[in-house]
Amino acid sequence: MKHIKYTYIFAIIIYVTTLQLHSQKMKNYGDLEVHTDGQLGFFGPVVNDGQFFSNSGLVGLYGEKSYSISGRIKPKLFDLEIANPNNITLNIPVSVSSNTNFILGDLQTTKINHKNYLGFKASSFSNGASDFSKVNGFVKATVLDNFIFPVGDQEYIRPISLETEFSDIDYTACYIYGNSTNTYPLYNNQEVENISTNEYWILKGSKKVSITIDWNDRSKIERITDNINDIKIVGFETSTSSWKTLGGIGNTGDLNNGFLSSKLFTPNEYAAITFGVLASNEIEQPETSLNSYHYILSPNGDGVNDNFIIEELADYESNVLHIYDRNGLLVFEAQNYTDEFDGYTGKTISTLDRDAGLAQGIYYYIAAVNGGEFSLQGYLYIDR
Repeated sequence: MKHIKYTYIFAIIIYVTTLQLHSQKMKNYGDLEVHTDGQLGFFGPVVNDGQFFSNSGLVGLYGEKSYSISGRIKPKLFDLEIANPNNITLNIPVSVSSNTNFILGDLQTTKINHKNYLGFKASSFSNGASDFSKVNGFVKATVLDNFIFPVGDQEYIRPISLETEFSDIDYTACYIYGNSTNTYPLYNNQEVENISTNEYWILKGSKKVSITIDWNDRSKIERITDNINDIKIVGFETSTSSWKTLGGIGNTGDLNNGFLSSKLFTPNEYAAITFGVLASNEIEQPETSLNSYHYILSPNGDGVNDNFIIEELADYESNVLHIYDRNGLLVFEAQNYTDEFDGYTGKTISTLDRDAGLAQGIYYYIAAVNGGEFSLQGYLYIDR
């Protein structure tokens, strides 16, 4: 067992590039800080009962065995990296002010409540979230304009993308693979005829947002409709104890995979969110959505949507663009991106044929602008 007290750790991290703690259990009772380009790696349980923060540097959660982060005080980190195939449990919140790099393994929290979570401060973001590395539990984010929550379960990443006109508002999200009607019944519902009973999301926040969620073969959309244009995002409204439509805007894809956006709504008014179809006698109201960060690319040479163009990037001095597939594989990257992406990877990847182009389907992009001052991120659908 390793005990760190007072400020002795400062000198170690200032003069040593990387510090790896392999002890059976690391306990912090004093002040633990990562300086400049310091790197601090954990390979076993951490109990944080003192101040643990960093205004630069990297903290890595590594190892081969599952362990937990616990204690009385929330660690406040700058950059975080996860590489542990057997997962790490957060028994206290952990916040990140810069970047979270998902490599291998999940961060897990209870899904009973959102007391524990991985937190993202304003302008922070994540890289590499995939089926193999994500948050199997709650994520809390201070959202400026938009944010993709890297949530899922033990098998799949099932992100939820959020856009808002409000700044510096906290939102919390979680994904659950299960039947929401066990808790939130559908019977005698006049507005929604049928919903997906395979999966649902929990989203909390006090200001209006538009969300985008995607479906895959696990969603079993064909059980509720054979027409993707009928798919809506629906939510269980707590005040009426009934399912209500949250809209279906920009439906894109096919029955096996695709995505759509909602109209503006207040998350705190709904206990669960999933896919649904409306009752045949329901008259839809005109819908509005922010929906400004999701794109369709159809690289067929007809001059329409042949290239991926993010017009907002022209307003900033510099940017770095990354595009990932649904498994978190980086398929394209560029500095000071303009509009050169046309569906081809531009990278040497053993599993991909560069000459054939990327497969039809959903991709995620993140564009960090002005040296990481903030980011634009969203969905990209390649239609071939």
